Amino acid sequence: MARKKRPKVEERELQGFKHIEAVAQFLSRLHEDGCARDKAGNRTLHYDEYCMQVLLFLFNPIVSSLRAIEQASQLKKVQKILGCQRASLGSLSEATSVFDAERLPEIIGELAAQLKPLHHDPRLKDVQHALTLVDGSLLSALPKMAQAMLLK
Repeated sequence: MARKKRPKVEERELQGFKHIEAVAQFLSRLHEDGCARDKAGNRTLHYDEYCMQVLLFLFNPIVSSLRAIEQASQLKKVQKILGCQRASLGSLSEATSVFDAERLPEIIGELAAQLKPLHHDPRLKDVQHALTLVDGSLLSALPKMAQAMLLK
C-alpha cells in the first residue's frame, strides 16, 4: 500500500520566526563549531543555522521530518529570517555527528536567566506542594470506545 503523500511546506503555514530570531544572537557564537573537519572549505550548514532549523521544526507541526526541514530551508522567507541557504538532506543527517551538543547547555542557561517569573495567582500562595493537572476527558470517552469495540 502506498504511503500518503506528505503535504508540501508553504511559507504561509510557518510560524515562530520571532522566537527563533530572538535566540539567533545567542546561537551565533556556534557558527564556526564543527567546521575544522571541513578540509574542502565547502560547508554550507553551520551549527547555529542547524539549531534554528531544528527550532523551526519544533514550532511547526507541518515540518515533521528531515525532508520537511530540507524543504522548508528552500523557502525564501526561511532563508531570509534564518540567514542560511538551503540545507541538504545529507548535511542535516550528518549534523548530529558533526556538531557538539555539549555547547548548548551554556546558551540554554543564558536564555533561562533572561526568563521573567509569571504572575502568580494570590489564591495559590499557601500551596506547599506541586500541583498536578488532570484531564478527565478520557474517562468520559472510555465507555464510548468500549461500545465501539464491541459493535465492531
